[in-house]
Amino acid sequence: MEITFSNEVGIESNIENVYAYLSKMENFSTWNYAVMSVEPVENGTNANYILKRDLGNKIETETVTVLETKLNQRLYFQANGGRFPYEMKYELQQSGNGTILTNAVILKPAGVNGIMLKLLKSNIQAEVNKNLNVLKHILESG
Repeated sequence: MEITFSNEVGIESNIENVYAYLSKMENFSTWNYAVMSVEPVENGTNANYILKRDLGNKIETETVTVLETKLNQRLYFQANGGRFPYEMKYELQQSGNGTILTNAVILKPAGVNGIMLKLLKSNIQAEVNKNLNVLKHILESG
């Protein structure tokens, strides 16, 4: 079972700045409230990271693998090891002096987790949108 959604946010910062900040995975802990830390791991061909997420009642560790990057256009990664695997796609488009950032999320839960996540989809989408707005604020302030 896959659960998908997307969010879009306009950022008053040029596409180069947005991409540079977003593509540095270690920055995720600055703008995503649930991410405690992101640390790079050496692993041959793909860029891998260990991400620690605070879920309130426990801390989960995920392995994040960057699947694709395209300078100033796209960042695509997958995560495994947490409650369920997921994929994140970030697409950037220039819009005047700013940037339109579209985030597509693919959650891949199994069993009971899938049923629960389907019920909570709109809440999860809203939380992801809040994180994107924190990112927007950081990039527009700096």
